[in-house]
Amino acid sequence: MRLIEPSVEIWEQGNTLQDIWTHIARCTRVCYQSTPKNDGETDEEFVKRVILRQDSSTGRLNFDKIHGAMLEHGTIYLKRNVDYSDTYYNIFETFYETNAYSKVTYDDGVCHITTNLRVLYENNCLDDLKYICAPTENHAKRVTASFITNIGVTREFNRHRVNSMAEESTRYCNYSLGKFDNEVTFVKAAWCPDYDETDWDPYIKALCDAEKAYFALIKKGWKPQQAREVLPLATKTQLIHTAFVDDWKHFFALRADGISGPAHPNAKLIAAPLKEEFIKRGYI
Repeated sequence: MRLIEPSVEIWEQGNTLQDIWTHIARCTRVCYQSTPKNDGETDEEFVKRVILRQDSSTGRLNFDKIHGAMLEHGTIYLKRNVDYSDTYYNIFETFYETNAYSKVTYDDGVCHITTNLRVLYENNCLDDLKYICAPTENHAKRVTASFITNIGVTREFNRHRVNSMAEESTRYCNYSLGKFDNEVTFVKAAWCPDYDETDWDPYIKALCDAEKAYFALIKKGWKPQQAREVLPLATKTQLIHTAFVDDWKHFFALRADGISGPAHPNAKLIAAPLKEEFIKRGYI
């Protein structure tokens, strides 16, 4: 059994299409806690195989089985000159202005759009990638954050449903394997003093008992999605959220500032430093 501190960091995304594939692949791998294999597969190929269910022989995408949520982490910034004499431009502008997952601003005859790759795929708008650009001060910014916390906290964070999410899956992660050092990891509660593994108070003992029960069930042949029934809220998980800065402001109001009542101590422990990082970077 391992007990760790919670943490949070911002994951930057590059501005090229290849950078976007890489960012989506990184977020996707969180779910299974997997790492790239040394088989020559690119991040784009990985996403198309795992998320877009591309047929390796025909190259066709299986839209019935697409895990579109992962594509949402790929933020797309578009820029195009305003031209109302162009019929397609009128369609272009209207679509993004009415799309709930996109934001449009105008400055000096230029249309600035912030959206995500899922929007483009599901609405047959991939041709609009020819307008891709680096974000400007006129674009609504989206930011990706990676949290290392416990399952109890992610229950609260995932109530922010406008955010795009990816989370470590206890259904598929088998913590008895070597990739997890053959142990279950738990996250220290905000109100607990420093412990070591020899301190058998009720809190630590409960976590150790949960780990033993989990491994016993795995040994009996239970699958991870079955054995996870005995894992407590303190179990470590990694959670990715990508959201517009305005949505992060709402997140901070609830999880760091406690505007609707005191924020949960474990949630505030990582939400507050993330807010400070946003301020430091000039996002808010």
